[in-house]
Amino acid sequence: MAVDVLDLTYAIGLEVQRDVPLGPYTSLKIGGPADFFTRARGAAELVRCLDAAQRLGVPWLLVGGGSNMLVSDRGFRGLAIKIERPAHMRRHSAKVLEETATGVRLRCDAGISTPGLARWTASLGWTGLEWACGIPGTIGGAAVGNAGAYGGDMAGLIERVRAWFPDGERVLDASEMAYGYRTSRFKRSAEPAAILSVDLRLAAGSSDEAIERIAAYETQRRAKQPAERSCGSVFKNPPGDFSGRLIETAGLKGTAVGDAQISEKHGNFFVNRGSARAADVIALTRLARARAQDVHGVRLEIEILLAGDWPAEEVKDL
Repeated sequence: MAVDVLDLTYAIGLEVQRDVPLGPYTSLKIGGPADFFTRARGAAELVRCLDAAQRLGVPWLLVGGGSNMLVSDRGFRGLAIKIERPAHMRRHSAKVLEETATGVRLRCDAGISTPGLARWTASLGWTGLEWACGIPGTIGGAAVGNAGAYGGDMAGLIERVRAWFPDGERVLDASEMAYGYRTSRFKRSAEPAAILSVDLRLAAGSSDEAIERIAAYETQRRAKQPAERSCGSVFKNPPGDFSGRLIETAGLKGTAVGDAQISEKHGNFFVNRGSARAADVIALTRLARARAQDVHGVRLEIEILLAGDWPAEEVKDL
């Protein structure tokens, strides 16, 4: 069945647009148009979008902060759903489920900003999320990818998540998330699913100390990571080593293809110097992987999500 924009608009009950470029919604600012595009402000609207897409047989793509995503130059053949902060929530707040002398349990809508949540909780003396102050994107995306830094990660904080599946919503305990290094069941499985909310447990502590830790982490990030547009770490770190070090010692720091460049500051960050294409980033990705294999005998595993309508030859074996 051919679906048009009116079918989706009627089925979802939200405005749906045609042929919207996705580049502006990613941190790399790269990517072609989605056939259909809408915005979901909170879990209820997201469920409406996903239910409608499932019913009409339309592929869907979630776009949170777009910070760990590379969208094809050809765009996405389906419905792109931009996840936004729910209107009823304050700037960074989440619902407090329980607060005791030892800590707090929070329910966070998937669209809440991860660094914003880290700063808000630190300001209240709820500790454990300070490591996330410099990780862009949403808490839902962080939960899917088991984001982490400075010795902390989402797997260490999550109690449970509420998620959409084609057969209905489910609540999954942390033990059911199959967490590993920068991965979860949501990244490993081909089954379509989307996180709607995340329950976190944070410890009680000193707001002054938490804010100081955030300041220290931000200083480290500014010293080591590029300020230019990037999608974060391109490759996972191999056991006992760092992808950035392997790429740099293979002589690739500063190497460019078109307007895409391996950062001169950090080998595992690829930056857009102005008008880079997704194909340029993929070419650099292939070059870095091949050189690390040749020089160090290490096969790097890609960390970013390759989204959209990719030519088979571009993404083969990635």
